[in-house]
Amino acid sequence: MAGVRASQLRREFWQAFKLYMSNTSTIGCSRASCDGWMWHSADLSAGYLASLVNARRGDIGVRFRLNEVNADTVYSFLLSRRPKMNDALGLEPTWRQGDRGSHVIEVMRAADIRERAAWPEHMAWLKDRLEGFRVALWPLVGRVPPPRRRRLWNEELFFRELSEWNLAGLIPATQILRDARRRGESIQWGRGGQSGSSTPTIRRRGVAYQLVSARTDGTLQLLFARLRELPLFEDRARRLELLEQVNQVEHVHLPDQSIDQRPAIPLALLSDPGAGTGFVSLMDWFHDAVKDP
Repeated sequence: MAGVRASQLRREFWQAFKLYMSNTSTIGCSRASCDGWMWHSADLSAGYLASLVNARRGDIGVRFRLNEVNADTVYSFLLSRRPKMNDALGLEPTWRQGDRGSHVIEVMRAADIRERAAWPEHMAWLKDRLEGFRVALWPLVGRVPPPRRRRLWNEELFFRELSEWNLAGLIPATQILRDARRRGESIQWGRGGQSGSSTPTIRRRGVAYQLVSARTDGTLQLLFARLRELPLFEDRARRLELLEQVNQVEHVHLPDQSIDQRPAIPLALLSDPGAGTGFVSLMDWFHDAVKDP
């Protein structure tokens, strides 16, 4: 099973699996290659799903991988929901926290793909695990809505879409809106097609300051990249001070490079009492830092 033979076997397995998935599941597949993995689109707002095969070792598996700037944050939150995830999956996956923000949750089982007669069983197992991960992860990391025409969002439309696609984000997004109004801030509604946005806005001397944007894909986007263009946060040290405040929210662990980006964290994370309280304190701090003296 060495060299070209193993590579060709993997390619043929993936070709057959891709056809199988197209007929039995809404989860998309990347192109069939001779690699030991196949990537999948599952409308997740964070992380990636992959199927795995190893002909030499004799196993197959499904992996959820985090390796973006928000990886530590999402992984910490998922760990706090580990029992719930295990229940949704119907099994206990392996969790591995890697270096440099590359974290993995996966399930494996013995399977010899050299036995072609067993391919239907292996493919059914992979499909069931992929769909199980998707069901378990959607309420936690967020679900990307389907593409729509561009439109001007408003409060009614935003919360209707959020309720349909990411119900777990409804209470946190509602609280963000209420707290913004308590502080006297205005709300900027987005104009996107696929995801709507609700962005608390503080105006100081004609300049609009925005730290977060709640989105109907079940995420909360942190707008560091936008702030770096504004007078109060042009200085890197000031943005690092802001990041320090952000990282005081439970589960949130964003690296320094985040201050030039727009990292997203799950809205559902703010359902944790500690995280929700910490987020309110963060937004109060930001308001006080921006408002006119």
